[in-house]
Amino acid sequence: MGDHSSAVSTQERNPGAAVRRTLGAIVLLIPVINAIAAVTVELLKPYEVHLPVWVFPALNGVLVATALLAAWVTRILALPGVNDWLRRYLPSFAPEGKTSNA
Repeated sequence: MGDHSSAVSTQERNPGAAVRRTLGAIVLLIPVINAIAAVTVELLKPYEVHLPVWVFPALNGVLVATALLAAWVTRILALPGVNDWLRRYLPSFAPEGKTSNA
C-alpha cells in the first residue's frame, strides 16, 4: 500500500529510449534549420548580403552540440536517485509515476 517502488516513470524504466527520443527529435531539426537558413540566404540576395561560408557548418555544429547536451541531461534526469531527489525537493519538476496520493 505505502510502497511505491513498482511505480516508476518511463524514463526510469527505459532511459536509453528517452535519450534516443531526445536525440531523434533534435536531429530531425537539422534539415529544417538548414532549409530555413537556405531560404534566408535567398531572401538576403537582393540586398547583396552574403553569409560567410562557415555559417552552415557552424549552425550544424551548434545543433549537434545541443543534441548531445540534451541527451546528456535526459540521461541524468532518468537516474532513479535524481528523480527521488526531484520528488522530495522539487515535486513540480519530478516525473509522473511515484505519487503519494494515499
